[in-house]
Amino acid sequence: MRPAQAFRRGLAVIVVPVMVAACGNTTSGGHPTPTAHQPASTPFAFPSPSPNGLALPPRATVTCASKIPSGAKLALVTLRGGSGIVVRDITDVAQPVSRCAISGGGYLRFINATHISYIVMSSSDLGASGALYLVDLQTQTTSLVRSWAYGGYLSWVYAWSPDGSALTYLNSDTTGVTWHLLSAAGDRTLSTLGAVAARDVNRDNDDGMVGFSADGKYVAVAETFTNKPVGPAPPFQVVRVADGKLMYSRTDGTMAAWSASTARLYFRTASGVQYWDPSGQIGTAAAGLTWIHPSPSADGNHIAYTALDAQGNHKAAVIDVGQAGGATIQLSTEPRVGASFLTSELVWDAGETICTTVTPCGLGGPPLTGVTYISDLAGVESESKIHDFYDSWPHLISQ
Repeated sequence: MRPAQAFRRGLAVIVVPVMVAACGNTTSGGHPTPTAHQPASTPFAFPSPSPNGLALPPRATVTCASKIPSGAKLALVTLRGGSGIVVRDITDVAQPVSRCAISGGGYLRFINATHISYIVMSSSDLGASGALYLVDLQTQTTSLVRSWAYGGYLSWVYAWSPDGSALTYLNSDTTGVTWHLLSAAGDRTLSTLGAVAARDVNRDNDDGMVGFSADGKYVAVAETFTNKPVGPAPPFQVVRVADGKLMYSRTDGTMAAWSASTARLYFRTASGVQYWDPSGQIGTAAAGLTWIHPSPSADGNHIAYTALDAQGNHKAAVIDVGQAGGATIQLSTEPRVGASFLTSELVWDAGETICTTVTPCGLGGPPLTGVTYISDLAGVESESKIHDFYDSWPHLISQ
């Protein structure tokens, strides 16, 4: 699951300041069979680190009104008219239940159905100190995963392994960006990616992602910020977890996402959406498709995304990656952004104001309408109470 601060992650054009302050198996036809996983009984089962004298940012406040049932389908969201982030039980989408409330923190992720993580930074400025925390929703206890004295651009990018026993993340400071793998075996630096250059950033094209394959055997980084003009290492890499062997790399590629049922990594290039798998095959999933912020379904059959139209609006769609040919489903004829799977059958997105040649939306991106939606895979759409979306659970069908 890619790093995201709610659904607005792909809308604006921002400026990156110079860092100066100290501080699985596929088939040619039909849907693939999901790979079985055994979730760890205690995620991230190694000692909480010492902050080494660093004054940590305050932890979020987490309160849970009810237990999370076994097998529940969950979402980390904000609700229209509500305050703070909630763990929403959407097992029965017609009668959802808010199980927990979270005040503070950002970049939230599910580790499993009863544990979440989030990042807190001491300020919104680049260079601020920060910390990654883990919360047990059963006991509402919080523990420190890692902390940093200086957070540069991309310092908020992280992802958990499918069983919750390992973390991959980007560390960004005045020396540049490094890619890490943290587990009970220690903290391993996978690659030194280099510095982030000062330039404008187009979030419809630029992206930073790390993540594990569905079987947990491979880990990837795909970012567009450290290879301008040439960095010390490729900004797009796939590494084997067991021995750190580099399996694949390239100097281009963006908007990457792992399939939720196979060790297949999908990514965008100038020629369309391509994929890599452990056999070494590089194939084309959808020629000419310029997708933005792909979101895989937990069953591994589909990936939701948005794409720009000629007027500069985003349109939401779903591609069937389980079938040869990659059939697409248009979720709405109206502008929608942030398309993300709530469940394997339902996609959430947000409405955009229509751009026209007479009233173009400009560099800031199309303004939002304030109305959000849920669509099924038949394209039937209804309004949603979910205002912002962060993550959903399960990530994989077997969880």
